[in-house]
Amino acid sequence: MRNNPERLAWIILLTSFFICLGLPVAVSLGTRQYIQYARIPQSTTLQVQQGPLRVTLAGRGAPVAIDRDRGDIPERTILATDATAGRLAIHTPKTHSVIATVQLYNDTEVVLASARSPRFAASQLFHQVILEVQAGRVRINVSNTGDRSTIVEARTPQGIVTLTEGSYEVKVNGTMMEVITRDGQAHVSSASEQIAILGPAQRAIITQDQITSPLPAARDLISNGDFQDQLELGNEWVSYGHQTDPQQPPGRANIIAYSGQPAVEFYCDGSNHTEVGIRQEINHDVRDFTSLQLRLNARIISQDITGFGGCGYLGTECPIIVRLDYKDIYGTDREWLHGFYIGEPHQDWLTHEWADQFQSDNWQTFDSSNLMQELTDTPPALVKAITIYASGHSFHAMVTEVELLAQE
Repeated sequence: MRNNPERLAWIILLTSFFICLGLPVAVSLGTRQYIQYARIPQSTTLQVQQGPLRVTLAGRGAPVAIDRDRGDIPERTILATDATAGRLAIHTPKTHSVIATVQLYNDTEVVLASARSPRFAASQLFHQVILEVQAGRVRINVSNTGDRSTIVEARTPQGIVTLTEGSYEVKVNGTMMEVITRDGQAHVSSASEQIAILGPAQRAIITQDQITSPLPAARDLISNGDFQDQLELGNEWVSYGHQTDPQQPPGRANIIAYSGQPAVEFYCDGSNHTEVGIRQEINHDVRDFTSLQLRLNARIISQDITGFGGCGYLGTECPIIVRLDYKDIYGTDREWLHGFYIGEPHQDWLTHEWADQFQSDNWQTFDSSNLMQELTDTPPALVKAITIYASGHSFHAMVTEVELLAQE
């Protein structure tokens, strides 16, 4: 090489030339790759509904008890409930739009494995959330944003469930997993590499060895129970209100958006009796069903009846009451009631067995018993209507995700 300096010069020249050509291309491709695939963490908040929850924050070691809402839940956090409940709300990192909610019911353990969105708007990737459901029951709602879709992946010991926009339920009990699709589409893959696709109102049972699907999901007898549509006369729900003193400020029942989730709000600031509510006609024959269960999420922010909590001196003025009107198999019109309140009632006031005390200003879940078994003395034949209302003097409460599930 030293004896041929011209050859060395040509090698250096050609090498420099190809570097000059390749470097812009490499930088351009590398930049494009980074823009397409770079991700940043989403913002996740924990709403404590019935505390305390056992939470092991990523890298923090032993679990701690959390009894109030908390933001900035990091990836790899473990959340566990006993006779408690909570809700994860997952937001996009920049616009803070809610793209997924995860309702944790009793005796549930979930790991927030990953929650990431594309760093750049030019990326074609979707919002992605990965959960590890170790045990228990979760309700997962998935929402797209205006510019991109959201994918939630629920990993369990029995397999993987990939969820698109919609509403789903995942249950893990020992060696079995159950997936229920209320709305949307779920792609189920078992540990034995079997695959199933579930559409709306379908469910699957998954074990290590097989998938049994599609099975019919429990039928929801309520329309628009998540309040995606506004309350208007002629739609599924009809709102109403009345009060004893017309000079008092009127109460109201209307749709609001709370953390990106629609809910019906009941509000009144008065000193005399007011009742506001919503009602839906159902008129469904339930004699062929073996199970009938009411579910809802509720939040009571405040209430005041002459300085007390509870449901008034007759036990009928709760800030949230659900009434099912039905006709029994003997042709008699009957009603089933369940109410919720906060605070302590006056010691002389009546408190009915059907009224539960809630923690104030927390979203909490309610699952009724199987009403076909609870009402054996007056078995339902026809569910006529459901009414959800607030009754009292001063109250502020919310309800969402109302379901009346019937299973044959």
